[in-house]
Amino acid sequence: MITAEELLERILILTTVNSTLIHALITIEAEGGLESKQIDQLASGVRAVRESVKRTLGNSGNNSATSGSSFVDDTIKVILTHLKRIETALDSYSKSREQVVLKEDLKEPLLTTQQLITEASADLAGLTGKPFQRRLSIFDPEKQLPLLQQLLDKYSSRSHLLLPNYWFESCRELFRYSEPREVISEVTHIAGQVFYNLIRRFLAEAPCAGLLQELSRRGTLGNDLTSREQNQIAGTASEFYDQLANALQKNSVKASISEAKRGLRAFDWGPADVEKRVVGVIHRSARELVDQATDSKTLSDSERIIHAELSRYLCALTTNLHNLPRFNQLLTDMKI
Repeated sequence: MITAEELLERILILTTVNSTLIHALITIEAEGGLESKQIDQLASGVRAVRESVKRTLGNSGNNSATSGSSFVDDTIKVILTHLKRIETALDSYSKSREQVVLKEDLKEPLLTTQQLITEASADLAGLTGKPFQRRLSIFDPEKQLPLLQQLLDKYSSRSHLLLPNYWFESCRELFRYSEPREVISEVTHIAGQVFYNLIRRFLAEAPCAGLLQELSRRGTLGNDLTSREQNQIAGTASEFYDQLANALQKNSVKASISEAKRGLRAFDWGPADVEKRVVGVIHRSARELVDQATDSKTLSDSERIIHAELSRYLCALTTNLHNLPRFNQLLTDMKI
């Protein structure tokens, strides 16, 4: 007979499997090293695991130790649902992996990894009535920057990397700080996801992917940042942490969100001759951060403040971008 403790252990194992599969999705997105046939095999494996779990838990469903526990039943359903979503995402990735950077009208090629993580956390939070503390993500300070570097390396042979490198350095600068100590892990965790998604949109999604590839063929402007450009980023990161420390001290989520919304309204779109669609990708990421800070039911107050302050950071970095001659020229050259 299965005991409640044994069932809890199985649930934790399933959660780990769920997290590991999300890890696999992120790795596939970053490295692009698997062929469609291999992705199909992985999806088949996920499907087999899901069916096996359903059978195993179904056979133990009448045990007195677990019967009548709606929380256990609902938790298992959530985990199985997200295994199914991962399976679907793998299938979608297999079908669309060759089209992501080719179809100019392709808006959202597949359900993103972050959407999987967010939806899983939200569903589990709905069961417990409080945020789900176990992170369903591989993002941590030791892995995030190498993951971003892998993403850049993947596209280095066909895409101009000056703009993506600007945002990579903007992320890396945040990782050089150790204060405020009580939230630094949350800052790097959230920032790593934000900048990964932002850089991926530049490199792998229309219209930016095609524009950066065309710029690469022209071979102008170079890919590496100058010391002046890096210093500009460093100064903006320092201001971000000063603002964050002040916001955390006040502990007013409403005030932080209000400041972030003000920053969005004053967002710097640059001169008339720059490619506004590229700048719009940055605006989209900044707006999503504000939306998450405003609407999320699973974030703590400090995490909501961090989201709002990161939105302000993106806006400030965008203004810097327009004030740097090479980047202003790059955005102008990208306009077709």
